[in-house]
Amino acid sequence: MTTTAASPWQAGATLEGRYLLTEPAGRGGSATVWHARDERLGRMVAVKLLKTDLLDDEAALHRLQVEAQALARLRHPNLADVYDYGLVHQGRRLSAAYLVMELIDGIPLKQVLTEQIRLPWEQAAQVGAQIADGLAAAHARGIVHRDIAPGNILLPAGDVKIIDFELCAPPGSNEYDADGQLIGTPAYVSPERLDGRLVQPAADVYALGVLLYRMLAGTLPWRADNAVALMTAPLLRPPTPLPPVPGLPPQLAAAVAACLSEQPDQRPSAAELAATLRAHTPDEVPAVVAVPAADDEAVTHILPWRPAGTRRRRRFLTAAAAAAVLAAAGVAWAVATRTEPPQFSAAPPAPQASLAACTAVYRLLSDDGGRYRANLTVTNTTDTPVSGPVAFTVPGDQRIDAAYGWAQRDRTVTNNTVGTVEAGRSAVVLVGGAYTGTNPLPTAFTLAGKPCAPTLLSTSGSRLPLPAASGATGPVAPGSGGPVLPGDQASPAASPQAPTAAPPSPEPPQSPEPSPAEPSPSAANPGDGEGEGRVLAPVPPTGP
Repeated sequence: MTTTAASPWQAGATLEGRYLLTEPAGRGGSATVWHARDERLGRMVAVKLLKTDLLDDEAALHRLQVEAQALARLRHPNLADVYDYGLVHQGRRLSAAYLVMELIDGIPLKQVLTEQIRLPWEQAAQVGAQIADGLAAAHARGIVHRDIAPGNILLPAGDVKIIDFELCAPPGSNEYDADGQLIGTPAYVSPERLDGRLVQPAADVYALGVLLYRMLAGTLPWRADNAVALMTAPLLRPPTPLPPVPGLPPQLAAAVAACLSEQPDQRPSAAELAATLRAHTPDEVPAVVAVPAADDEAVTHILPWRPAGTRRRRRFLTAAAAAAVLAAAGVAWAVATRTEPPQFSAAPPAPQASLAACTAVYRLLSDDGGRYRANLTVTNTTDTPVSGPVAFTVPGDQRIDAAYGWAQRDRTVTNNTVGTVEAGRSAVVLVGGAYTGTNPLPTAFTLAGKPCAPTLLSTSGSRLPLPAASGATGPVAPGSGGPVLPGDQASPAASPQAPTAAPPSPEPPQSPEPSPAEPSPSAANPGDGEGEGRVLAPVPPTGP
């Protein structure tokens, strides 16, 4: 195996005798981007250098090569051009892997939304049309971007450029890597990506729909207080309707709603969306501008993360324009956010709240007869904070996936990622696993060793009947090979209604340790920290 050398790259260094590095333009989880001068052709370029500690990571090297090859096949006004790609060796040691691209003098859309909250609808539609044009060109050449988000859109004067094709893939390829990991920006990950379906262009259209909603409304389409809730909300309820936007043509509001459809085949193509946006937008629209920040808001950081209970290669997660580790936010994901201490979602109603120290709402999300996925909302119903693990008893032969932070011993499953749950607040944790035969749902839950009053919900959100004896085998999940439940008929018995959709919120909670490179955001600014940046989501596919 080729060994790696310590990085010699700093301002004034020359890469392969050709590219003179002048100053860093931004740092990401996997690479540093430099302003550089091509000494051979006498022009300024951007050089993306893979970070030294990733030079022995075959997956990182492969992603850089895929990005180079994808961009080399694309020529479009709304896509950055690639000029060169290479590996630098010192003897047998690999000292650099790099990509040379068009240097774009533009402001990230993320920064604009941070400063302005929302855009006039004409500007939002014009920006959206150009993004859709670029995506249509990429889709026509068999490339799906897979990370459309404000941090990956640059706004040169009067123009729009889609950048960072690091995660791109051809349609029909697997969404998950060999380790069962999904990479993306939480707020913009489509439902089918979470379900592990094959890569398809409709995922980019969904992400653009979320971005259009964000530009028009100043918020996200779903309320979410953490990254788990942010990513799973589209699986649980429809988006909040777009609030009234003065002057917005109804055709554009309908187009945004269509982009957010849960089913990919109900969304328009990127080309259709571009045509709709352009047909209902004035020809003359002022260019989007923003005041450049005093500090470099493009700086990103490597946040080490390893799924609990697994032995995996080192992975990373990045957050565009500043990040810090949300170390114990009551979820199994490590999430890149900023400034505020973690908050849990408001407690859903649950039975026997006055008789138990906690309540547990277990909702089945999917079940294909061999694998299933669910979320578990545990609420502290006492008057004091509670710290301790969430646990439940497996009623059948299920083997619970460790990737969500669960550890299974015999029939007891424990999760220590929740941390402290404040009085009257909730923690949401995902559950996934495999089984043979039937899939009875658990009914015996605890928080910090205290029993919780259980509620079971079907995939549609309807209540399921509880067994007569506490801790007895619960109902069998529909589609699991067991008996058909009274199913999605709501029992008149005591279980509460499923949690109802809340109004949208701009982002999940923020980290108590802001990045030193990032100025403190305004408390009234909903553009900050909406889950932007990459998050490695340990969400195994639902298939067997």
